[in-house]
Amino acid sequence: MVVCFLGDSTVQGIGDTQALGWVGRLAQACFAKDPARATAMTLCNLGLRGDSSLRVAARWREETARRQRPGEAMALVFSFGAADRPQQVPLSAAVAATRDMLREASALGRTLFIAPPPSSDPAWAAQNREVGLALLAVCAELSVPGFDLFAPLSVSPRYLASLAAGDMIHPDAAGYAEMAGLLRPWPPMLELLGL
Repeated sequence: MVVCFLGDSTVQGIGDTQALGWVGRLAQACFAKDPARATAMTLCNLGLRGDSSLRVAARWREETARRQRPGEAMALVFSFGAADRPQQVPLSAAVAATRDMLREASALGRTLFIAPPPSSDPAWAAQNREVGLALLAVCAELSVPGFDLFAPLSVSPRYLASLAAGDMIHPDAAGYAEMAGLLRPWPPMLELLGL
C-alpha cells in the first residue's frame, strides 16, 4: 500500500530541525510496531511550503498517481488551509476545491483530512480556525474522517511554546511530536497505519 500525505508546510515539517514533522513521526511509529511494513508500505510526504488548498487541488492527482504501482492500494491523508490566508484564497473557493478533492480521493482509496493547527499570530490563528471548521464540515458531508488539530493544540502550553521557539507559524520538533501524539491514537489513523 502507498499512503500519500498531501498539504502545506506543516505536513512538510517546516521548523523541525529533526526533519521528521508529524508525518515522519507517524512513519517511525508504524515501522517500529512492525518492521516488515518498512518494505510493504510506502509512505510519501507530499507537503509543500506555502501550498494553499487550491494549489494542493491542482497537484494532488498527478503526484499520487506517480507513486502508485499497478494494482496497489492507495490511501490519501490531506491537511491544508493554513496557507490560504497569505494566498488570499476565498473560503468558498477552499470549500469547493476540498469537496471536489475529497470526493475524488475517496473513490481511489481510504481518505482522511486533518484541519490546520493554530499559529501565534491571532489573525492567522482565527483564519486557520475558520477554514478548518469549514473543511471539517465538508468531511462530515462526505463521510470522510476529519481530525481537528486546532482545538487541542490551541490550549496546549507545550505547543504554544514550540511556536514561540520557531517562527510563530511552524512549531519546533517538540510541537510536531505533540501533533503526532494526537494523531497516532485517532482511530482512522490507527487503522490506516496499524499503530
